[in-house]
Amino acid sequence: MMESQKALICPEISVNHDDRDEGLVIEAALPGVAKENVSLTFGDAHFCLSGERDDARFDGCYQLAHEVDNHKANAKLENGLLRIHVPFKEPLRGIRIEVA
Repeated sequence: MMESQKALICPEISVNHDDRDEGLVIEAALPGVAKENVSLTFGDAHFCLSGERDDARFDGCYQLAHEVDNHKANAKLENGLLRIHVPFKEPLRGIRIEVA
């Protein structure tokens, strides 16, 4: 008897600046995945995550708009939602442009 294959799902994510504009808050939907079955890796401006449950495997890599300090990232999985906070590598700089 052949073992059934697991569905491959790209996790739904949202990426937002934190309240102080000092880093990113990333949320990824991993319903039914236990924290011991989650893998998360960060580069300077990207991250990859995967997770597995009985019937499905979640897998995705994402590019970020800003470089982050990946050594200071922290993550917590609660009720199927993986919440990641990672500070920017350097403060964001820019000039304000008036819109006419």
